[in-house]
Formats: sequence, structure tokens, C-alpha cells
Amino acid sequence: MGGGLVSEPSISAVVILDSDGERIAARYYTPQYATLASQQAFEKSLLGKALKSQGADEADIVIFDGLITVFRGGRDCFLFVTGDQDENEIILVEVLNTMYQALATMMPVDRRSMMDKLDMVLLALDELVDGGVILEIEPSAIVNRVGMRGADADQMPMGGVGPNLQAQTPQQALQSLKDTMGTMARAFKAAGAGN
Repeated sequence: MGGGLVSEPSISAVVILDSDGERIAARYYTPQYATLASQQAFEKSLLGKALKSQGADEADIVIFDGLITVFRGGRDCFLFVTGDQDENEIILVEVLNTMYQALATMMPVDRRSMMDKLDMVLLALDELVDGGVILEIEPSAIVNRVGMRGADADQMPMGGVGPNLQAQTPQQALQSLKDTMGTMARAFKAAGAGN
């Protein structure tokens, strides 16, 4: 019995392009696309294949450049997941669908929404795949993790003083500013009185 080792599934790239071929977000996990020029040429090829496809609302599979690429269209964008030619297409489609569902839960899957919330898109990609290794295939888990990171950022104080002013009403922000200024004035007077 000749037994080859079964490797864990890996991803070569995750790419999101708009319908004009402009990159919205991308993560490359292979040295084959180490340069920007090689990435842009690859993305142009991806878009060409996607535009020839008929099914925009479901996953499609193409094989080219020694890679299996699965993709799916949004309103005015395309989501791509690529793997080696030996990779299991079903796993790649599952990763693609997870990415699409996670993004669709957080925002409309269109260029404008994803550009407006690019930080969330990039966090979602990082929660999905890291270094080519699939981390999560449950969309709700990705959405929850991205939400937790966003909540942590909202609770960080601005400049180390007081709570985040964006999370306050104008009256609360004004009162917080008055309190901070009062504390600073008292500290300044105390420091000046000691001399």
C-alpha cells in the first residue's frame, strides 16, 4: 500500500476585484505572486475569466496558470479564492462561500460598501485564511470576531484621555472635554504652585 501524506488544504490567494478590475482587497500566500506586477497580471486574468462566466450569483470554477480558481460575483465586484491544481475544489468553494456570507452579513457585497468598510473586509479575510491556512469556515464566527475587534477599537480612548468621543452624544462629549480641561488646569496650577 503506497501511502502518500495527505496535506491540509491551503489557499494560494484571496482576491476581491471590482467589475473594472481594480483591487478592493487581496491576500497572496504564494511566492508565485510576490511582486505587484505579477499580482496585477494575475488579477487581470481573473477578471477576464469572471466576465466570461454566466452565473454571477453562484460559485464558478476555472483552472488556469496551474491553479484552481473559484469565484463568485457581487453587485459590481468579484470574489476569488485560488488553490493549487491538486487542491479540492469543494474546499475552495466552501472558503469562497464563507467569505461571501460573512461579508454579506456585515455589508452589501458591492464596491462602495466594501471600500467604505475596508478595515472590516481585511479583518474578515484575515479571520478566514492566514498564511494560506484555512482558519474558519463558519461565517457567523468570522462576523463575531470582526465585530469584537471593531468593538475593541471603539472603546479605545482617544489620545489616552477619556472615552471615545464618537461614541458620545454632543452634550456628553462637551462635558467630557470640560472635565478633562478642568483636570489639566488643576494639575497645571498644582505644578506651578510647587515652584
